[in-house]
Amino acid sequence: MWAFQTQGPDAVPDIVTLGKPIGNGHPIACVITTPEIAKSFENIGTEYFNTVNTSTCGDETVHHKLLSQYGGNPVSLAVANAVLDVIENENLMQHASKVGNFLLAAFDKMKLRYDFVGDVRGMGLFIGIDMVTSPLTKEPATQLADFVVKRCKQLQIIISTEGKYGNVIKFKPPMVFTNEDAKHLLNVITMCFDEINYLFQKGSSTSSITESLNSSDDETTCSETDSYN
Repeated sequence: MWAFQTQGPDAVPDIVTLGKPIGNGHPIACVITTPEIAKSFENIGTEYFNTVNTSTCGDETVHHKLLSQYGGNPVSLAVANAVLDVIENENLMQHASKVGNFLLAAFDKMKLRYDFVGDVRGMGLFIGIDMVTSPLTKEPATQLADFVVKRCKQLQIIISTEGKYGNVIKFKPPMVFTNEDAKHLLNVITMCFDEINYLFQKGSSTSSITESLNSSDDETTCSETDSYN
């Protein structure tokens, strides 16, 4: 359920923060911590510690004290609880793992096909692809990443970039993202990467590839494949 659990059973954080996704669009965020740490915040005047939940972890009873910038209210808390119920009842964690592993395996194969794919990493449906100028130097290829993001937008797929140099293509779809959605995404990304290869073969530089996108008027140089259908 929690990202820290990937670090092993001995990883027990003092504080866990939950951001906007806990409300699935509804404005709520919270902090889960121990009563002792919550008390220390209260002692220095931190406001809005106003909700206490109790749950069980094995034979141990755990008290969660929540902090919200909105001060907490029954509606927001009901929404957050409903989101957590849906995640559990509809097995969305297992679903994210299954679809995410499918995407990771497919993206990983792209490293062998495209020299500008430097690394692929992620967990579940949160995946990043490093765009590089050389598989040896791993120098960031920010302009190529921008090309893919803009090209995908022209094809009705919204993705973004991340990282210090903005060269990591970031995929973070909703948890209801299906295998069919994943196949369509892979086909479009493959088309974008094939376009980059095509332009390189024509002697284009990295900077001119981005310029060619701006003047393409949404025309494709390569047709979308169905290799993942």
